[in-house]
Amino acid sequence: MAGAQQRTEKPTGKRLAEARRKGNVPKSHELTSLAVLCAGWLAASFQMAKLPEQFRALVDRLWTHGFADWENVLSGNALAVSVFQAMLLMAAPVVMAALVTALAVNVVQLKGFLFAPKALEPKFSKLNPLNGLKRFAQVRFFAETAKSFGKIVIVGLVLYSVFQSEQESFAALVHMDLSAIGRETGRIVFRFVWKAGAFLLVLAVLDFVYQRWQYIKDLMMTKQEVKEEHKQSEGNPQIKSRIRSIQRTLARQRMMAKVPKATVVVTNPTHYAVALLYKEGLQAPKVVAKGMNLIAQNIIRIAREHRVPVVQNPPLARALYHQVKLDQVIPETLYRAVAKVLAYVYQQRRFKP
Repeated sequence: MAGAQQRTEKPTGKRLAEARRKGNVPKSHELTSLAVLCAGWLAASFQMAKLPEQFRALVDRLWTHGFADWENVLSGNALAVSVFQAMLLMAAPVVMAALVTALAVNVVQLKGFLFAPKALEPKFSKLNPLNGLKRFAQVRFFAETAKSFGKIVIVGLVLYSVFQSEQESFAALVHMDLSAIGRETGRIVFRFVWKAGAFLLVLAVLDFVYQRWQYIKDLMMTKQEVKEEHKQSEGNPQIKSRIRSIQRTLARQRMMAKVPKATVVVTNPTHYAVALLYKEGLQAPKVVAKGMNLIAQNIIRIAREHRVPVVQNPPLARALYHQVKLDQVIPETLYRAVAKVLAYVYQQRRFKP
């Protein structure tokens, strides 16, 4: 039924939260890749500046320690270990920069750290060749294909542009010494990387926007789904109404059970009824039951069945009903009026407190 309806409603907070728990979050791999590439290139550029010094240290170490033992030289152990250590020292900053950047960019895109065990569960539906054929017909497949083709075209055009503009520089390389060749080659490569990076940045931003749009589009809901989710969150209105009705009935029954123990019931005489309890230990009389119309009549009936005095005092009955809540003592403003009623009751009983 939901599939037949149009998904016109934006995803609710609950649906977004469920998708996040499953590991379904909007993320641009292009943005992450570009950030890692730039960070790695910056780190590599700094390392290139240290390359002559590190190469000189490598030669000194080989000359001082490696070549001192002719057997190590013949076996190649000293050379291999020294070269490996030098390469490790050069690559470590580049690798660390790439890892830290990838982590930071993903945290920003995911709006925090995300651990979703459900995303690691195997999905055998992906092994179905029919599902694979269906994916070829989806818009996302064409978008990913266009994106990959766009990257190839951008890099190719930038490479061609740089090559065309640097032809004279390439021709001059044959007349330079090794140091100058290294600097000139670095300059050309640097120009290519940053020129390509600028175009790829535009592509990455577009991909980021597209991924978020596609994410929201995939989670769009039908009006029926929104209604069902609201029912699950807030509860079925009919059930909630029934529960409230039962709660009111139980509360009324508990209230009515206190009427037989009341000291007096003040009435309107039929529209209002308020049962008061006053005994030793209470600082003032307390309202133990009150009601209007049918409830008032029930309070009066129960009071008479249990020989609780019923006194007609319309102004006091209305004041008690509107000003005093259940199980609360009366305010000082009503002390005098209630005291007169209690005095009348005690006189009728021929009992003094």
